[in-house]
Amino acid sequence: MSKNQTFAGILYVGSYGAAAEPTIRVCSFDGAAGKISVKQEVTKVQNASYLAVDSSGRHLYAVSETGQTGDEAGGSVVSFAIEEESGALTELNRQLTHGADPCYITVDSANNAVLVANYTGGNAALLPIHEDGTLAPASSIVREEAPLGSNAARQEAPHAHAIVVNGNYVYLNDLGTDLIHAFRIEEGSKLVKQSSCKLHSGAGPRHIVFHQSLSTAYVMNELDSTVTLLNVSANGELTPVQTVSALPEGFSGYNDAADIHLSPCGRYLYSSNRGHNSIAVFSVDQADGSLTLLQNASCEGDAPRNFLVLPDGSQLLVANQKTGNIVLFSVNEETGHIHSEGTILEVPSPVCIRLGAAR
Repeated sequence: MSKNQTFAGILYVGSYGAAAEPTIRVCSFDGAAGKISVKQEVTKVQNASYLAVDSSGRHLYAVSETGQTGDEAGGSVVSFAIEEESGALTELNRQLTHGADPCYITVDSANNAVLVANYTGGNAALLPIHEDGTLAPASSIVREEAPLGSNAARQEAPHAHAIVVNGNYVYLNDLGTDLIHAFRIEEGSKLVKQSSCKLHSGAGPRHIVFHQSLSTAYVMNELDSTVTLLNVSANGELTPVQTVSALPEGFSGYNDAADIHLSPCGRYLYSSNRGHNSIAVFSVDQADGSLTLLQNASCEGDAPRNFLVLPDGSQLLVANQKTGNIVLFSVNEETGHIHSEGTILEVPSPVCIRLGAAR
């Protein structure tokens, strides 16, 4: 896709809902027209709160964020085949995540495994992927015990909230202990601990993103609505160097921070605020990665849990969970500011938007 060419193609939307309700939707999106339409609704996946598409675009994986799967304790993950032309989904199989309430899933760079963070279970699991895209049972389950953070209401136990691959390392955010753990995948299917990074107490690290060209990462801290810049060493260790608020000066109401993404050009960072109900826009210093807050734009809804930056960086889509609407924003590439183009889809409890194939 060339610069300034808006995306047209398939998007996947995951939602909270009962197993009998549609919780995954296959959508056709036209960025130039600012329109989205639902092509397929998928049922039988309770609380499909996070989705991941492998790098081949042939398979999608969805968590089922539950505490119980049939007679088994914990949640599950579901694999789907993606039809090449339409993007339609066909379920392949399901496996247990061996922890309650899986809330985040990612696929490793070689499409050999999915990695799942179990929020209430406080652990993470690696599930190998067969050649046909089906999932094998979990081959590695890790749980790191550590002192809890200072927020007694939310940090009463470890809470794994994101698991992300960067280079040779896998990073696990623990909201309950204010730690980010680094692992390596060894013997093809085993998570082996390498190091841990401690954030300030009460931060509650939720989601993390790594810069495309700088040796930096950014973590959205849910509990105090801050973003922490971390340096990334050659051996994968993280070191905090800057923490900034994602809220405007003077705001004193309730807020839970949620998602975080970089622009494709690496010049801007975006994060979502639930309570203030805004998208925070930061500039990224191209020398050291430091952040400056530029804007807090209304998300035009309630509880922006997740959002998606489109491939050319000229647009982003925000999923507002409580108001059930997806809002399109345009991005001013000169200033970094974003501007609402309005709601383009209404759907119950949208909480994850993922990119499919371009058309």
